Amino acid sequence: MGEFWLIFWYNSKMRRRMRKKDNQIALEFISDLKFTEFCVLVFSYIKNVLNIGDDNFFQVELSLREVINNAIIHGNKSDPQKRVYVKFRWDKKRLRLIIKDENPEKVDFSEINKQLQSNDLLSYNGRGIMIMKSYMDKVKFIPSEHGTEIVMEKYL
Repeated sequence: MGEFWLIFWYNSKMRRRMRKKDNQIALEFISDLKFTEFCVLVFSYIKNVLNIGDDNFFQVELSLREVINNAIIHGNKSDPQKRVYVKFRWDKKRLRLIIKDENPEKVDFSEINKQLQSNDLLSYNGRGIMIMKSYMDKVKFIPSEHGTEIVMEKYL
């Protein structure tokens, strides 16, 4: 008990822009990899609502898996006392995914980006970020002392 919270809010007026009230599903769970699959299941629901094609679904699903697993393993160090927050927001034209961990250490994304410049696919660090940047239309990293937030967008 207390492992998972699902906050479901769905606004059927899809004409509104993302800055206004959106179609939104928010999830909160402990740092356990079993919740990655649940997030993919939720995304499958959104795929059906938005009629997302298989290629886009694959790209977003793989990026989603990478960022959630990174939040659990690297961000929260698999600590069950720390939580992961996932928010899906969408309208007809785009899907926005917001994933946040509770890592108190600021991540140096500039150093990770330098490693990515070398195109070392066998490197232990950075493959997930490379996947996200390749498959998503926008990726933004927001480190803070309260955790790292990653915002990804896919245009539909």
